[in-house]
Amino acid sequence: MTAALRLPGRLLAKSWSLLLIVGLWQAAASAGLITSRLLPPPSQVLSVFWTEISNGVLLKHALTTLERALTGFAGGVTAGLLLAAAMALAPVLGRLIEPLIFLGYPVPKIALFPIFVFIFGVGSSSKVAFTFLECLYPMTITAYLGMKGVNTRLIWTARNFGADRLTILRRVILPAVLPSIFAGLRIALPLAITIVVVTEMIGDSSGLGYYINVMGTRYRFPQVYAGILMVGLMGLVLDHALMALRARVIHWKAAEAPV
Repeated sequence: MTAALRLPGRLLAKSWSLLLIVGLWQAAASAGLITSRLLPPPSQVLSVFWTEISNGVLLKHALTTLERALTGFAGGVTAGLLLAAAMALAPVLGRLIEPLIFLGYPVPKIALFPIFVFIFGVGSSSKVAFTFLECLYPMTITAYLGMKGVNTRLIWTARNFGADRLTILRRVILPAVLPSIFAGLRIALPLAITIVVVTEMIGDSSGLGYYINVMGTRYRFPQVYAGILMVGLMGLVLDHALMALRARVIHWKAAEAPV
């Protein structure tokens, strides 16, 4: 009960800067200082947002984007963890793959999207595959560096106390690596949403990227901002869910509690 009463205060404390910007934006629009069609007042955006939610249009596109993002994210995370474990357990393999990973990571992979479209088509498959690739890199790098950073003294100590390999993996290595894994998850998750929205703008007939792009071409800018707001809310909710999971899994390490 006490935590529930403190929730609005925590939300306000973390969102005051955003509320200040929105308040100034609304005040400027109401005073006539902002008259451009490109920047409708927040009240109009929120009204359109609620209307598009009520008629189901925005929710339909949001669910399409969410499904694509989470599918690619799950695949990239799984493959990244397996690849990182293989690199950490086999030093020869690590020395072979590590230069390729760090060489390819900074390359803007959006240039490869036409190839993905050619292979997988213009539908969801190309977007999921491209999201998989984008999530693979940060997940592999963070997990691999976390595994390499495990203190070997902890492993030696566990061995001296008679712990077998499975116990060492479960009680020593995994707890030490989990913070790095969740750091990778927190990087890859919003990246998955971003990539899906961008690729939907390039070519599709559904999804939030398609919705924002179409509304922009029709000069319906309140709808454009409503779509952007939905993308932001989606990322915010997923990030808080991930941090709540982190607090449960890494219960021995203090973490910032989600609002």
